[in-house]
Amino acid sequence: MNAPLYRLLVIGDESALVLPALAGGDDRKAAIDLSRVATIAEARSRLETGVYDTILVNLATSQAVAALPEEWHALASASPVLLYNPAAADARGGAATAARALPLVASANHAVPAEGRRHFGQLLEAVPDALIVTNQDNEVAFVNRAAHELFGKARDDFIGERVSFAVREGEISEIEVYRGKDVRRCELRVSRCEWEGSPAQLLLIQDVTEQKRLNEELRQSQKMEAVGVLAGGIAHDFNNLLVVMMVYAEMLREECQGDDPRLPDVMELIKAVDRGRDLTRQLLAFSRKQPATPTVLDLGATLSDLQKMFSRLLPSNIDIVTDVAQSWPVIADRVQVEQLIMNLALNARDAMPSGGRLTIAVANRIIQRSDEGVEPGDYVMMTVTDTGIGIPPDDLEHIFDPFFTTKVRGSGTGLGLATCYGIVKQAGGSIAVTSAIGEGTRFVVLLPRANETIKTEAAPAPAVRAARGGERILLVEDNSLAQRATSSMLQRAGYSVQSMANGEEALRFLRQYADAVDLVLSDVVMPQLSGPELARQLAVSHPDLLILFMTGYSNDPIVAAGGEHRIDGRPTIMKPFKRDELLAFIGDAIERKRSAEAG
Repeated sequence: MNAPLYRLLVIGDESALVLPALAGGDDRKAAIDLSRVATIAEARSRLETGVYDTILVNLATSQAVAALPEEWHALASASPVLLYNPAAADARGGAATAARALPLVASANHAVPAEGRRHFGQLLEAVPDALIVTNQDNEVAFVNRAAHELFGKARDDFIGERVSFAVREGEISEIEVYRGKDVRRCELRVSRCEWEGSPAQLLLIQDVTEQKRLNEELRQSQKMEAVGVLAGGIAHDFNNLLVVMMVYAEMLREECQGDDPRLPDVMELIKAVDRGRDLTRQLLAFSRKQPATPTVLDLGATLSDLQKMFSRLLPSNIDIVTDVAQSWPVIADRVQVEQLIMNLALNARDAMPSGGRLTIAVANRIIQRSDEGVEPGDYVMMTVTDTGIGIPPDDLEHIFDPFFTTKVRGSGTGLGLATCYGIVKQAGGSIAVTSAIGEGTRFVVLLPRANETIKTEAAPAPAVRAARGGERILLVEDNSLAQRATSSMLQRAGYSVQSMANGEEALRFLRQYADAVDLVLSDVVMPQLSGPELARQLAVSHPDLLILFMTGYSNDPIVAAGGEHRIDGRPTIMKPFKRDELLAFIGDAIERKRSAEAG
């Protein structure tokens, strides 16, 4: 059995008499870690950097110390003090007595803080971060429970192992800890300490994997939110331009009768405007501003309904596998969900130019922790997996950004996956992607389980109603080009139109000429006074006035129900609209108002 180690600080030049006695003896021999100093000043310096079981002081030195109360207090408060008189007749006998007393004093010194050390040990075990103590030789002297769990290594295998980190004291270094396929991202801090009386290093390793994941999700969410606001603003401005182009293109079409050589060119112009309208709707879907008609639907049944379309859109060298389990209902817009599935399928097709396998599966999923971009709860999970070329790691971060594409220039808009992102987020779900080069890509969509039933009515087909004549419209539109085009369209249809550039102008006009207006057709997003704010003021001052909205983008919720859109409970038409759509929208509103007044 190893002899106990006693740390002894000897003060005085006569300590040579003591050393043989301390080193002598038989089975009671103690291992001595001895430090020798000549002066009190040196002793105090040693006590600042080391811990000693006993301080051995010759009597002459102690008398000198007694004359200096502060010095004596510094020694006595640091460790037990043994006094030794080398001038005594039996100096060597006294030394032997001191040697025998040393274990007793040291043991008593160890026993006093034993309870404190036990509590300290429990405290170290309770620390959630990994703690590793290494000695001057970089050998592990201590590990706590968290370190054992982080590294998956038994404590006995840790002790004595040499470890080294090129980290300066006070700095933070990021490290990765590998346990099989599991990789934990950690932060390492190194500081100096003292362990069992000797200089040591304390390694504090904090597992920040979850924190990093949450921060990355927050950063990605904030980025997508900012890009969504930008995309919505672009869609708003672009829709106003499309209104102008659509109005004048349709006017040209009306003038081109029969074999007019201009007609094919005009029809191409109208097709281009229609294509632009589709693009802005995708932008609005990404920004979650696209009107949706939520309904309770079966995701598996929706997928099954699209299988025939898959066979027409996907080449024969791609095998299509569907795995649809009985699943809970979800609440989403059916048309948008179909667009989501088709976009993901077409994305997979483009990733497999030489053929492969596309697997689409639907199943229930219970999320226990908020670690998949959604709150804990019941979800329906749809996975879309291909065996294509894969997505480079640097591109994964941008895969849902609008206009980002890995395809050859001109072969894609870069809005397909951005639209998927917006559709899923608008439905309260999440979408994630994993990919490996040469192996393929997997998209995972989670949609929350429906807890209520939403009844929807089939949207009636729009019918063009001729103007009854005499209807007077106050048009409120801040975009001058869109204002002139819309006014011209309405006037050609037989309406009397008065145009205002903003809500404030409209209020001033109505204060003087309220009886000269049958209805207000207002844009929603305008400076100074928005369309909804204008409507709320008019509801007080002119409660019987019919107010309609038109918009290409709105910060106010757009509710779709019964085949029409509403903002603040008022009928709304989405820009860009065609002539027949706008006339049907206004005609229906006038007809409903007259029916209500008559009935």
